Amino acid sequence: MVELSVEERQRLVTLLAAVPLLASPDGRAEMLALAGLGDLVPHIDLGGPTLVAVSRIVTHLAAYGRFSHDHEALGLFLNLVATLTGKEQQDFLAALLLRHRMMLPVAPGPAVVAWKGATGPGRVEEKIITSNTLRPVHFLELALAAARPVCHIVVEDGAGRWTGTGFLIADDLLLTNEHVLPRADLLDGARFLFNYEDDATGRPRPVSTARATGRLYLADARRDFALVELAGSPGTEWGHLDLAAAPPRPGDRVNIVQHPAGRPKQIALQSNFVEYVDADVVQYVTATLPGSSGAPVLTDDWRVCAVHHAGGTLQEPATGSYYFRNEGFLLSGILRELPPDVRSRLG
Repeated sequence: MVELSVEERQRLVTLLAAVPLLASPDGRAEMLALAGLGDLVPHIDLGGPTLVAVSRIVTHLAAYGRFSHDHEALGLFLNLVATLTGKEQQDFLAALLLRHRMMLPVAPGPAVVAWKGATGPGRVEEKIITSNTLRPVHFLELALAAARPVCHIVVEDGAGRWTGTGFLIADDLLLTNEHVLPRADLLDGARFLFNYEDDATGRPRPVSTARATGRLYLADARRDFALVELAGSPGTEWGHLDLAAAPPRPGDRVNIVQHPAGRPKQIALQSNFVEYVDADVVQYVTATLPGSSGAPVLTDDWRVCAVHHAGGTLQEPATGSYYFRNEGFLLSGILRELPPDVRSRLG
């Protein structure tokens, strides 16, 4: 159970009431579902004025307590809300999460534009119904192997802590988003947790923590990537991901190994179609959550083709239309930004 002070509760309810997606019952239900709290929706009255409804949500989630071993129900919800707010609101929510030990805040993603209406969702649903989802059993073995080089990133500085996802592309080189590791001086306070996942019985596996050497940090805000050298070459134990020879095409499937909402490692395998590709970005309907920033976007042969960086109402560059999708920057464009001596170190 989370026990908020009167002042904290008042400020939190006022903040939530200003979030556009919480202005309707459907939006409230969708937000709870995106936070992984869909099972609680039937138990909360989501109708009525926005201020009243969000107050009910806060009351229910705070009283519910732990939704998983590491996360309060209210923490999961606020971590998602933080990605839809401004810097001042994000700072307040991050402080609230830490003060009440709800969970670590995830790295805030890049801003997306306001909702202007989706078109063509039936096309995606039809693919989900009619697409052949049969795969050989060894497909799962390859998935497990591709999951090993993916790690949970925890970053700390004087302003607080946040989390993201990253992955090895060489034994000692890790790729993530620039908005997860935006500055070189953050490397001293960053931890890279491999094997942060649960076993078949639901018990946590032993975690292996790596640190940055501080010798190599390359970042590009435009393509939202950061490349970091890790000490001890953790890839000798966990392996590294192979690079895709070509970008995916619309209609292809892409799979994402990630740490959604800062949780133990998960994988998105279903309803995972590519909707748009150009020379720089790929947009897809594969499931992610805040905290998945920096995760590898993998082709069906388990080679990395892009780095996931954002989700929500995104503009399709070629048409200018807006869709509710996820997006990653193609690895081919990122590799072109790397110096030759760094590219030569890739597997």
